[in-house]
Amino acid sequence: MRRTADSDFPLVNPRLTERGAIARGFSLIELLVAVFTIVLLTGVVSLNVGRGGADLGLEGEARHLSGLLAFASAEAGLSAADHGLFIGLHSDEGESRYQGIWMRRFDQGWAAPRASAEVFAALDLADGYELRLSLDGQPDLEFIFYEAELKPAPQIVAWAGGEMTPGSLEWLDARTGDLLYRLEWDLLGRMRLLPRGVANDGR
Repeated sequence: MRRTADSDFPLVNPRLTERGAIARGFSLIELLVAVFTIVLLTGVVSLNVGRGGADLGLEGEARHLSGLLAFASAEAGLSAADHGLFIGLHSDEGESRYQGIWMRRFDQGWAAPRASAEVFAALDLADGYELRLSLDGQPDLEFIFYEAELKPAPQIVAWAGGEMTPGSLEWLDARTGDLLYRLEWDLLGRMRLLPRGVANDGR
């Protein structure tokens, strides 16, 4: 039989067998650097996803409120009774939060609407933002705590004749004061949602 030559079989690099230190994996420092990089990238991605989720939630809230105001305007015309939204503060576990209270004008004054009660339920607004309400021809408005027994009048009114108090509601970052969203409406109740207060091209 022919003796098989050593060259017929692939061998591991002789240098690696002679000096085992070369045949090693990553060093501890290299592994730590890799883990740190992964953790850093994961944190950045999570932060961006969190912000994106918050932005989407805030946009959804602004659009929902826009739809409710338009519905209140239509309801006012159909019922021949003024409808309105009072935006104030309420205490939630010791913390102040914004809340929207829907109202209808009755002979005795403003009270909760009797029709479409499920639509006109109290509206808890997102936490972590500052709100700024501006109405045409009126000074800057301050939000106060809602007390039903005082029967406060709503700031935003949809009149039975089809008009609405022109104005805007802005959501601002509570930490930086940056404008995030502005909801505007005119005398005819036409709504316009402006991210960062700027109209999107093509709208």
